[in-house]
Amino acid sequence: MSNEKDKKKGKKRESNPKKLNVIPFKTKSLKDQKIETENEIWAKVDSFAKELVSAFKEKATKEALGKDECFYIFYYRVMQSLMLEMSYPAFKYYTNWTRKQLLEQQKKFMNSLDEWTSNPDEQEDLFGRKKTNKNKTLH
Repeated sequence: MSNEKDKKKGKKRESNPKKLNVIPFKTKSLKDQKIETENEIWAKVDSFAKELVSAFKEKATKEALGKDECFYIFYYRVMQSLMLEMSYPAFKYYTNWTRKQLLEQQKKFMNSLDEWTSNPDEQEDLFGRKKTNKNKTLH
């Protein structure tokens, strides 16, 4: 009986000599493989974040809550996850850096508007209030 098993095993090995457990050698050269730079990765992550925000914006407009409340919840959850995932110095650095960037971009945007930079009536300030003459005295 053992001879029959040996014959069957031998026949199986002889019948499929091409089927071996060999890992195929990769023939791709480094020229074919694309190496991503940090800027490309940054751009990919940025585009993904923009898609995520636009999808959330779409969802927020459809909800019964106000858009502002929906964005507050989203912002709260993002900040909470950042606090848990990052070290405190990194969290503090990135939140301060982001705040400064947003303020700079808002300032540039507001200065690009004509309503904020020019005032045809010099008697009013940018907010529509009448300017007071500080040189004028009561006496």
